[in-house]
Amino acid sequence: MQTSLFTGISGLNANMSALSVIGNNIANLNTVGFKGSRVSFEDVLNQSVGGSGASEIGLGVKMAAVERSFGQGAFETTTSGLDLAISGDGFFILSDPSGTYYSRAGQFHLDKDGYLVNPSDLVVQGYVANSSGVLQNSITDIQLSASTIEPSATTLVTLSANLDSNSEVTGFVFTTGSNEDIRMSVDGGTTWVTADLISDGGLTSGNAYSGETVAGAIKNALEAKNGISDQYTVTYDDQTGKFSISNPSGNSATLQLDWTGSSAATILGFNNTTTDTIAVGSSASSDNAAGDFFVAKAGETSNFSVPVTVYDSLGNEHLITLYFRKDSLTSNGNVWDWYAVVDSDDSYTGTTQIQANGSLTFNMSGALYSDSGVTYPTGGFDFSGGGTQDQAIDFDFGTPTTSGGTGKDGVTQYGTTSAVTLLNQDGYAAGSLQRININSDGLIEGVFSNGRSRTLAQVLLATFPSTNGLSSAGRSLFMETYNSGQPLIGEPGSAGKGTIQPSTLELSNVDLASEFINMITAQRGFQANSRIITTTDEILSELVNLKR
Repeated sequence: MQTSLFTGISGLNANMSALSVIGNNIANLNTVGFKGSRVSFEDVLNQSVGGSGASEIGLGVKMAAVERSFGQGAFETTTSGLDLAISGDGFFILSDPSGTYYSRAGQFHLDKDGYLVNPSDLVVQGYVANSSGVLQNSITDIQLSASTIEPSATTLVTLSANLDSNSEVTGFVFTTGSNEDIRMSVDGGTTWVTADLISDGGLTSGNAYSGETVAGAIKNALEAKNGISDQYTVTYDDQTGKFSISNPSGNSATLQLDWTGSSAATILGFNNTTTDTIAVGSSASSDNAAGDFFVAKAGETSNFSVPVTVYDSLGNEHLITLYFRKDSLTSNGNVWDWYAVVDSDDSYTGTTQIQANGSLTFNMSGALYSDSGVTYPTGGFDFSGGGTQDQAIDFDFGTPTTSGGTGKDGVTQYGTTSAVTLLNQDGYAAGSLQRININSDGLIEGVFSNGRSRTLAQVLLATFPSTNGLSSAGRSLFMETYNSGQPLIGEPGSAGKGTIQPSTLELSNVDLASEFINMITAQRGFQANSRIITTTDEILSELVNLKR
């Protein structure tokens, strides 16, 4: 009879343990990353009351195991970018001086030293990137202490634009005593005189003029010095950029132009090593395309401009203005010159300078045919502010057809308004860390005040051959055991590991309805076993009373 008492007691103990497990599940209903448990029972070794085991009486029940369920919990969206949830298999790896732990709870924050930690100040483990944003293949504490990003000097400017093919060749500037004289003779070279395009031609020193206006000034200067009027014809072709001087029939003398003694030869496009003899009824044209870009009158001596902000070695901003000037028409198409001008405020010398220039040739289809490359008149860009001097900046206007490109991926020349469609440069100023983004691969990216971003670290995950073999360490932590096997550590999303969900927390996977059902079952089991004890007690009392 006493056996039944101990059988009932085993039932009480077993069901009480079950209630304890159920109570723990319900108590952690709102614990982030909590995984519920269930109790497994098994009967106790039987006693035999007959032969060959034909009649066996059980000795009760015992708790075989408490099994944890690692099923996926529901997700809750949060406002913190450092709240992380794992969708799928895997555990966050956490560490403190006492050892390494594993957890599904992703409530993380940065401590005063920039370490990524959980509420118990255990540090998240993963890969940390160097100053260039390259991840190092060594698992360590994740510390996001990169509060600034170093500046980077501009080395490349990329431009896509259209230059209007209908633009005129512009930009003729004459300066008194420098480039305004034409030397000529009308008596076969016996008497030479100098015609001044400013005093005789009517131009103003330092102003920029169109080719048509300069042609009129040449005519005025020639005729003023010869004491005649309306005898010469001077024309300017706004597509080829060339001047033509004609000596019409009816003139009395041959016109000779001595370009070796003329200061205006270069601007007008004549070869200043020869003398042109223009007989009556004939004409002479300039050898090369004329026109000139004048930095003091940059806007007037160019057809189109583009401002570009670049950075020096210290991260200081500087403004470069790219001026485009239609130069001439060749057998391959139109030629445009470009000039990179640095204003006096940004120039090391304190003066406005052309610090880079080149030319672009377009074919008859408007595609870029050839690019002369960059020339640095001052040896490179010399910016104010103390940065490295002679800074080399390349300008990418697209791949010319002569280099195997289409000529249409950068700057083109079509018969429409000049406009920019793309402008990029690769430099940036120093920046301070503004916020942190984490993607599904666990990559932690820092976004800085200068608009740049850089990889700072990567959160790693661990899986185990047997998750049920893990040992609970409290605080939503688990520890590796012999039964769990070695941790398999890797990047999220690799080798069967789950992915990271940022701004999300995994809730407890406890099902409250199921727990209430289990609670009722355990309660009834406890009550029923208590009845076994009270019934056995009454029988024993009757047995004792038999002697009365």
